Amino acid sequence: MMDCAVVGDSIALGVGTEMHRCVVNATVGLPSADIIGRVQHANVVVISAGSNDAHSPALEDNLRAIRERAVNARVMHVIWISPMDPRAAAAVQRVARLHGDRVVHFKPRPDNIHPKSYPTLADRVTKAMRGI
Repeated sequence: MMDCAVVGDSIALGVGTEMHRCVVNATVGLPSADIIGRVQHANVVVISAGSNDAHSPALEDNLRAIRERAVNARVMHVIWISPMDPRAAAAVQRVARLHGDRVVHFKPRPDNIHPKSYPTLADRVTKAMRGI
């Protein structure tokens, strides 16, 4: 079993490259439905989902399925990276709250999607991991 896994979209890919002790399973442009199957067994799974399909009516169901997959994979702790889109962020927050998961936020670049600083986001995720 690995200590941590980072799964999801381009944000997960960027932050995962800064977290050298974590396995990364992320792809640019990935919608939440495609992230479900990427969740694997680890002590901590960091998830970035919702940025690429923020307006999908299936988003919250997909987030719930991602979280259910973590339960089935016997993941000990889940940390979510909140997307910038307010609707997607609210859906992530609802799913996280349901399970007592931590949610990490970031300051965006001018595109209002990606983090201004991946090292800063990685530091926030690492601090959230320490607090578990």
